[in-house]
Amino acid sequence: MYAAVKPLSKYLQFKSVHIYDAIFTLHSKCTVALLLACTFLLSSKQYFGDPIQCVKQKDVDIAMDYIHSYCWIYGAYMQDNVTLVPSRRVNALLECRPDVVGRQVAPENRRYIRYYQWVVLVLLLESFVFYLPAFLWKIWEGGRLKHLCDDFHKIAVCKDKSKTHLRVLVNYFTSDYKETHFRYFASYVFCEILNISISIVNILLLDIFFGGFWTRYWSALVALFNGDFDRWNSITMQVFPKCSKCEVFIGGSGGSDSSYDFLCLLPLNMLNEKIFAFLWIWFVFVAALVTLKFLYRLATVLHPGMRIQLMRAKTRFMPLAHLQLALRNCSFGDWFVLMRVGNNISPEIFRKLLEELYEAQSLMKKIPPGADEI
Repeated sequence: MYAAVKPLSKYLQFKSVHIYDAIFTLHSKCTVALLLACTFLLSSKQYFGDPIQCVKQKDVDIAMDYIHSYCWIYGAYMQDNVTLVPSRRVNALLECRPDVVGRQVAPENRRYIRYYQWVVLVLLLESFVFYLPAFLWKIWEGGRLKHLCDDFHKIAVCKDKSKTHLRVLVNYFTSDYKETHFRYFASYVFCEILNISISIVNILLLDIFFGGFWTRYWSALVALFNGDFDRWNSITMQVFPKCSKCEVFIGGSGGSDSSYDFLCLLPLNMLNEKIFAFLWIWFVFVAALVTLKFLYRLATVLHPGMRIQLMRAKTRFMPLAHLQLALRNCSFGDWFVLMRVGNNISPEIFRKLLEELYEAQSLMKKIPPGADEI
């Protein structure tokens, strides 16, 4: 099993230059690794058995491989809870007996269970969709941060080379790249909006796919937190039933169809109910984080003073007058790129960078460094 999931460790390994922030990484990289791991677990028959197993009847001479394939393709069913009287609803969910699960149930009262054929594909599709913003940003970012910051990690022990590269950065940020940096910032914000959209659409589609998944699992998780395992089972089995019935039609020797119904177990639903309980919490948590991050992004766009204070905190509280002069010709896109650079180099080097920018701006303004302190 470790050999199969080992490639995921390479996918999550730490890199010297980070082009994503922590919340972006959680949404688009950790979520993808989690979904791929769940896909592997649910598709590994050698670890968790067949997805459906039907009980053979003594008087029926039909190959069980055929029965399993038929019930898997055409869908097993159980009696709809709406048709049960209230006193028997819990029993119908907790017990796995032919008379409870749905013997002689009219077709209009049957609830067919076909979604289990699609669970693995849905998880795989989700992993691709959640990775889309990271994929787009990696293309649009184009290695800019690596070009600006990677040398500091390679030449950390060489002060002369570090100073040389620092001057290169100063020349870069005193040049006019405002349009380029604005496109850089706009692309990143677009990916953040895409993260929010994917989280919301994912919640809505899962609710449709499982039929009230979010409202039901909230009650189930509350019951689990309170230690009420009977209620947990009664709720989760509405979404992931463990047993069902399957009606198979076989042509007889006289040409008429003979109907046989089998009691079938869905052992993978024992795993599904626990995987999706964790995913319920994870999706809500990630959706809340990306929403808060977008609100933070709006705040930085609308309040210039907030940008100055964030930059000052990043530079270990550099004198405010110096910082304001260093950022005198700094557009929002320039500020964003500077902050991304600050996240990838040490605070000491970043402060030196801003001090160099301050001196450069002072010379351009023909003000000796430190004259504003007099």
